[in-house]
Amino acid sequence: MKKILYIAAAAFVAITASCASKTNEAQPAEENAPVEAAQPAAAPVAQNGTVIELTNADAVKPGTLVEQLTVIDFNAVWCGPCRQLTPVLEEMAQKYQGKVTFISVDVDKFGELFEAYNVGQSIPAVVFLSPDGSREDFVGIADLLPADKFEAIIEKKL
Repeated sequence: MKKILYIAAAAFVAITASCASKTNEAQPAEENAPVEAAQPAAAPVAQNGTVIELTNADAVKPGTLVEQLTVIDFNAVWCGPCRQLTPVLEEMAQKYQGKVTFISVDVDKFGELFEAYNVGQSIPAVVFLSPDGSREDFVGIADLLPADKFEAIIEKKL
């Protein structure tokens, strides 16, 4: 009985290895296919004075190019300090319409994106991305509230 099991196991391994090698074979490249350099994605730009609710993590992953100052707010609906910051973000989105893009990222939906930005483990975490590629992070609300503190940061970056 043991002999039959060993033979069956060996046959299964051989068949599995054979199938795996066939599915992983490299496909020949087309000789004259154009080679395109990978370009970083561009972040969305808000034109209507509202805060964009993120629906696609690829839209603002680290390394994304921004056309204008972009503020990414990592938050959660259950977070009290996040709820305190929300009306300030909405006010600033109206005030800086067409000059600054505001993006809200729910960490419960996009936790991997939050981790990719490596801003720590506390929320709210606000990331300012500039078109020149520079970045500044703020964790918590001490440096961002009241609204005039937030506005001073924006003015400094514009």
